[in-house]
Amino acid sequence: MDDPADVPGRVVAVIGTPGHAVDAVSAALTGGGATLWHHGDPGVPDAVVDLTLTEPFDPGRANAADEALVRTLTVLRHCYQDWAAETDTRRLAYLAVTYLDGRCGYSGHRVHQPLGGIWAGLAKTLHRELPVVSAKVVDLPDPGHPGLAGIVAAELYRDGPAEIGYRDGIREVLLPRAEPAPAPAFALDGDDTVLVCGGGTGIGFELARTLARRGCRVAVTGRAARPEGAEHWLRLDPVAFEQYRHDLIRDAAGTRGLRETRRRIGKLQNLRELDANLRAVDAEGLPLRYRPCDLTDPAQAAALIDELGTGLTGIVYLAGVDRPARLPSKTDTDFLAGVAVKTTGFLRLIEVLRDRKPALKFFCNSGSLTGRLGGMVGELDYAAANEALARLGLWARRETGIEVFTVCWPLWRGLSVSTNVDAALKYMPAMDPAEGFGNWCTELTAPHHGGEVVYLGPIAGGMDVTKAGQFPLDPALPGFGAAHPKVFHRGTPAHWKPGERLRSRIRFDTHTTPAAADFHVDGSPALPVSLLLETALRTCHWLVPDPPHELTDVEVHPAALRLVDGAIELDRVTTVRDGTVEIVIRNGDGPAVANLTVHTGERPATAAPAFPATAANPVLPAPSMVRWKGAVIPRAQWQRHACGTVTAPLPHCPPSDLWTAEPAPEHLLPVAALENILRMAYAGYAAGPLRIERIAVHPEHSHPTRLLGTPSGETWYAVDHSSRVALVLRRGDHRPDPRSAAWPS
Repeated sequence: MDDPADVPGRVVAVIGTPGHAVDAVSAALTGGGATLWHHGDPGVPDAVVDLTLTEPFDPGRANAADEALVRTLTVLRHCYQDWAAETDTRRLAYLAVTYLDGRCGYSGHRVHQPLGGIWAGLAKTLHRELPVVSAKVVDLPDPGHPGLAGIVAAELYRDGPAEIGYRDGIREVLLPRAEPAPAPAFALDGDDTVLVCGGGTGIGFELARTLARRGCRVAVTGRAARPEGAEHWLRLDPVAFEQYRHDLIRDAAGTRGLRETRRRIGKLQNLRELDANLRAVDAEGLPLRYRPCDLTDPAQAAALIDELGTGLTGIVYLAGVDRPARLPSKTDTDFLAGVAVKTTGFLRLIEVLRDRKPALKFFCNSGSLTGRLGGMVGELDYAAANEALARLGLWARRETGIEVFTVCWPLWRGLSVSTNVDAALKYMPAMDPAEGFGNWCTELTAPHHGGEVVYLGPIAGGMDVTKAGQFPLDPALPGFGAAHPKVFHRGTPAHWKPGERLRSRIRFDTHTTPAAADFHVDGSPALPVSLLLETALRTCHWLVPDPPHELTDVEVHPAALRLVDGAIELDRVTTVRDGTVEIVIRNGDGPAVANLTVHTGERPATAAPAFPATAANPVLPAPSMVRWKGAVIPRAQWQRHACGTVTAPLPHCPPSDLWTAEPAPEHLLPVAALENILRMAYAGYAAGPLRIERIAVHPEHSHPTRLLGTPSGETWYAVDHSSRVALVLRRGDHRPDPRSAAWPS
């Protein structure tokens, strides 16, 4: 087992049921140099090791996790204010240990405690509210695993994926895999009855209506009885109901009853939607029936299944509620209730089915990406509930023989239960309902071997600096092209304050960056300026939503970019200030290696230059302290025209020539164009910094084929084959006129 790196000097809380596991983990951490923190001690810990729920799973005890979960919430609330204010990405850690099967429930072996999924969902969402916390979950086959203490000590501060399993001495991580939906194994028709649990409103009802329109008989359940029709609030039109809602809130404002009033209004809104939905299907004559049923009540669950009888062939389980609020504003009771809505009804239903053994063709859990990948701010409980449901599905699949599978959905346009759609859309685009229901009907009739399916939109928006190091990127994932360069150039974060500041350590060497040996300063290999600016430009994506379009006041010291033993490490500080992004790069504790300002948002129009049609003569740059070998980034062959303009065709240089990563990240800057422009614009360079007044970037025209420099040598262009501008560079210091002897022909 690895040594407990980064543990010395840390203050760590180890929480769990007192006993051998707590004692063993505590001893391993103190042996590695950590100090233990106990609830009631002054201050807050730097890290929390959460040993969660260790007892074997009993499906009859749906609330078995409550005590352990309240223990977790108590410690996290105590840490919350201090951890939320922290910017040092190396200080804070949260590690939850779960006990499914050592492979997060995917081994096919017996699952010890599937309610560990509660902590998996919580851990993957924690960084949304506490941005610099490194949170992860480690799954073991059972609490008596002999390597538990050593594994915890080694994993606590280790970088890497957020979900890790240990089984049979092997460390494994969960990886996404792109896979098309399989062909249907059967068809649904009028002989099939599908039970949609929790489908009276929203996505659930629309799925039920879709199935009914395809000819199935559909039974829909919800906890509330259908309104009788004479209720005052039901007969109000939307405008009048909004006024009624406003009056209720006004009357309760400033009282202890305001919270309950808001909940009552929410129930009335759901009942109005339920009534409207049922009236619509009655008018359409669809084979859809609504049955009030509290599935958390074993007797009601049994009565429902008995009523449906042998005609029941499929079940879709959709129960769930999402009421976003940050952890300090969410009571234990609310948190536990949010989890129970998902888990308790599922367990009661599974127990009834286990006894009666109906001939089900499918049992589909409706999950969420909040569980699989982590939710947004305020969704700790919702993420915990969804991940618990997915893990319970894996348990039930093995233990009951029922073909349970979970489909994890993103936000649905106009239908999702999220109360903050605008915030959710920043993470990932919403799914089109027509597409979603088509996919869902396909999944219901397809064979499922793994037990969990995920529908994923472009992934870049849902990542932040902390999450990026924990989510394995696969080239087949949607949005990989946008996410990969962003993560590739992230570096190793040291300080992070979302929307304000990011400090990272970045490293370049000749093994990973072949072009680093292609540029020389005073005869020594050095990092090319264009690559330094590319990685600087990419860091803006972590701080501002709009794409960068211009760099100004660029100052770079090439002499400070020389490699030592084939490598260079730099500190990059990116700060948002007054609507722009300021970047300072240093090599150690010395003066800045580079300074620049990046502008984002709308881009001013740039006119394409006119290329001369006259004959030209070859021209070479004058000798200087910097030199380009041209082995990796091809050197353009410049020509000087009678009018004084210099031009060159640009040789092709793909990203795979510049980086050894597979795949190589695409560029925002046209690196080869910029490097060849710098070679000419700073011909005769002897010492001191390179100063560039402005670099305008047009990434949509990122494949330039021609270069041009104006007669004064002050302004340079790169354009594509259609003369669309990809880059404009304006020098920031005076240089000799290129028509003078300083540029010999």
